[in-house]
Amino acid sequence: MKTANVIVLLLISLNIFGQKYGNIWQFEKGAGIDFNSCTPTYISNGRNAGYEGVSCISDTSGQILFYTNSDTVWNKLNASMPNGILINSGGTLSQVIILPKPLSNSLYYVITTKVQAQGSLTLQYHIVDMSLNSGLGDVSSKNNILSTLNITEQIAATLHSNGTDIWLMSHEYGSNHFLAYLITSSGITSTPVISSVGAAQMPCSNNTNARGEIKFSPNGTKIAFNGNGIGPGGGINTDSTNILALFDFDNTTGIVSNPINLPYSRGDYGLAFSPDNSKLYGTTWKASNFTLADSNYLYQFDLLSGDSLTIANSKKIIFSQPIMEIFGDLKAAPDGKVYVARYQSGYLGVINSPNQAGTACNYISNGFYLQGKTSGYGLNNYIEYKNYCDGTGISDHNFLSNSLLIYPNPSNEIFNISLPTQQTFTLQIIDITGRIVYNNKNATGNITVDATGFSSGVYFVKAVNERTVFTGKLVKQ
Repeated sequence: MKTANVIVLLLISLNIFGQKYGNIWQFEKGAGIDFNSCTPTYISNGRNAGYEGVSCISDTSGQILFYTNSDTVWNKLNASMPNGILINSGGTLSQVIILPKPLSNSLYYVITTKVQAQGSLTLQYHIVDMSLNSGLGDVSSKNNILSTLNITEQIAATLHSNGTDIWLMSHEYGSNHFLAYLITSSGITSTPVISSVGAAQMPCSNNTNARGEIKFSPNGTKIAFNGNGIGPGGGINTDSTNILALFDFDNTTGIVSNPINLPYSRGDYGLAFSPDNSKLYGTTWKASNFTLADSNYLYQFDLLSGDSLTIANSKKIIFSQPIMEIFGDLKAAPDGKVYVARYQSGYLGVINSPNQAGTACNYISNGFYLQGKTSGYGLNNYIEYKNYCDGTGISDHNFLSNSLLIYPNPSNEIFNISLPTQQTFTLQIIDITGRIVYNNKNATGNITVDATGFSSGVYFVKAVNERTVFTGKLVKQ
C-alpha cells in the first residue's frame, strides 16, 4: 500500500508537466509567438501594451487563456476582462507572473509588485476565475496585499519538490531578504519564508537597481538575482548599486542559501538559465549615469563545476552592442532556445544552443522577425519548463503521456528506460541526496538499468542532450 501511495503521488506531481502553459507569448504592442508546433510562429492579434514585464498563460492544449502587463488583464479574445484593470504602473514593472492555483481547473493568480521600490504599490495578488464570463474569465478578486514591505520589481516562481505546490519568490529593497511564499490548494501563505543572504541593494538615484530579474533554474534548485545598477557617472561607490549573484534554492523548505557573487557588467537586467541548468545568461540595460562609450552586453556563466571561483571566472561576453541598443528580458522557450528582448528592435535575439559553452551557444542577433512590430523589454514570465520540443512537435515528456517510459516501475532489480527519440542523450539517475548513481553518456533508444545495488527509495531520472531535457522518477523497492 505504501508503494501504491508513492506512485499515486508521483503521477499527481507530474500533472503540471503535461501542460503547455507557456506555449503562447504575448508581449509589447501586440507582438507574440506561438510555440505549439515547436517551430515558433509569429502572431500579431494581441493587445498587450506591456513596456517591460509581461505574462501569458495557456491551457493544457496550448491555447491561450489570458495575458497581462500587470496593469490590465486581457482574455483570449484580446478584450480586457471584467474588473481587469489591476494596478497603475505604466506597464513598467520588470516582472509580473501568472500562476495556476494548485489542484484547481479554473483559478489563477496574477502577482504584481511596485515600481522601483517607490510609491504606494506593494506585493499583491489578483485572482482570475476562468469559469466565469462564459469561459473567457473574470478577475474575481484583486489588489490583495501579500506584503507591506518595500519590495523590488523582481518576482519569479518554481514548483515545490512535491511537484504540485508552488514557491513564489520576491525580494525586499534595501535589504538582503528573499521572501518565499508557498502557494497550495488552500491559497497563498500569508507568512513568507525569509532568507537573509547575499548583498542588499544600496539605494541610488530613482532606485533603478530595484528593477531587474529573479530567475529560477528549470530544475528549481538555483536562483539568479540582479539589480539594474547605475554607471560610474553616478558618483562615488556606484558599483555598490550593481548586483549579480547565484544562489542555491531548497524547493522543499523555500530557503535561499550559498550565495556566489558574480562579476556584473553594470546595469544588469535580464537573466535566464539554459534548459539543462548548466549555463546562466544575463543582459544589460545601461540606463542611468552611463556614457556613449559604454556598451550593452549579453553574457554567459558556466555552472558545471559547482565551484564558486570557477563559476565567477567563467564569464564570457557572447555579444556586445552600442549603449543605445538595449537588451531586455531573457527567456528559455518551449523549443529549448533562449530568446532575447531587444528594445525597439524589429527582431528578437535567439540563443540557438544555450546548453553549449561560449560562442558555441550560437547567438543570432536578428534571430526572430517580428513582422514589422518592435520588441519591448519583456517577453513572458512563467514557471520554467523542465522539458522541451524534440523537433517534431511539442511533447509533454512525462509519464502520463509515456514520452519517457520507465518500466516496470516500481522494481527491485531491472528498470527499462525508453527514450522518446533516436537522439543520443546523457542519461543520469540521481538519488535524493543529489548523488549520481548511474551515468550513461551515450544513451539512445531503450536502456536497461540494473538497480540491484540501489538502495530502496525514489530516484530522479534525467536525459539531456544539446537541445532537449527529459525528466522522470523511478521507485526502487
